[in-house]
Amino acid sequence: MKDKPLRVVDLFSGCGGFSAGFVMAGGFEIIAGNDFDDDSLAAFRSNHPGALCWSGSISDLDAERLLESMSLARGELEVLIGGPPCQGFSRNRARRHQNGRFVDDPRNYLFVEFLRFVKAFMPRTLVVENVADMIVKENGRFKNEIFESLDLFGYKTCHAAVLNAADFGVPQRRRRAFIVASRDVPVNLPSPSHSSRTQNDSLIPLDPWRTISDAISDLPSIEGGHGASPGPYAKAAQNDYQVLLRGSATTVSEHVAWRLSQIQSERLNFLDQGDGVEVLPLSLTPKSTYGSAYRRMSWDIPALTITTWMYHPGSGMFYHPEDHRTITIREGARLQSFPDSTKFVGGKVARCRQVGNAVPPLMGAAIAKAIYSSLTGSVPVPTLC
Repeated sequence: MKDKPLRVVDLFSGCGGFSAGFVMAGGFEIIAGNDFDDDSLAAFRSNHPGALCWSGSISDLDAERLLESMSLARGELEVLIGGPPCQGFSRNRARRHQNGRFVDDPRNYLFVEFLRFVKAFMPRTLVVENVADMIVKENGRFKNEIFESLDLFGYKTCHAAVLNAADFGVPQRRRRAFIVASRDVPVNLPSPSHSSRTQNDSLIPLDPWRTISDAISDLPSIEGGHGASPGPYAKAAQNDYQVLLRGSATTVSEHVAWRLSQIQSERLNFLDQGDGVEVLPLSLTPKSTYGSAYRRMSWDIPALTITTWMYHPGSGMFYHPEDHRTITIREGARLQSFPDSTKFVGGKVARCRQVGNAVPPLMGAAIAKAIYSSLTGSVPVPTLC
């Protein structure tokens, strides 16, 4: 007899990247999600059509009534996941806080709303995701407050760690904080499956980090202002990663490049793979910049963090390794490990926000597998994209 899937509710769901990871892991069913952004929730609805969708700010939602709408009693839900907005913890936003105190940003206290849902639902397990600084700022104040609340609620095991997406098969160096907790059986965060180092002396060596080439080398070469959605793949899948993310797709969507401004185009003329502002002539050097800005990607390494500003070359390493353009939404989604079947909704900025704000699905899948094994004592059967 086939086991019933473990049920998952996704708060602050965005377009459903974290949920996609649980689906890819196998053995889970996404039954509900919430986001205050209409475009993001519309994308979540498209990507998880069987789930209930709760629109609006989480602060305005009645947790007990929503639990009843799912026909669940308190304590019956297996998994609650969520990534409360993280800007208040970001190092880049420190200047916006009085006296440099990260904890004064009201967005940080959306954790209180997440904990309100934990108390109402009492799920068997829960996972919180946020920027890496969340568990260390103010001497770990927020992590400690979360742990103390979970202890009062009756959660027996709580673990926190900073994980790098590249260590879990995502072709991107992205460090994020995760907290996992369980009411009954012990649950741990997953161990890496990939590594940046060659492990010749290991009995069971980890796979090498996936690269930008691994992620997007099968997509068509296009110039700024060109592309098609949907359109053909440039070639057959070149590796297991591309096979996984293509799934049964025969065409690729969202592979359209926006036009560069004249100065963005002129800067790109001077850049080889890996180059940034340090090689630009003085006449083209921006007045203010930082290390990864206006940098061209390199085929043979993972990407740096894909952000909501992936369309703007001044916001990170977003110039394509060879083509005269920045990366497309589909390329950003590939570097985040989204299946090619994933839908994004809204204008350019909205769709880039959905890609950049998401938990990389393969990172979510690794966490999901650890939870499934703990709750069932077995290994889930992965779901094909």
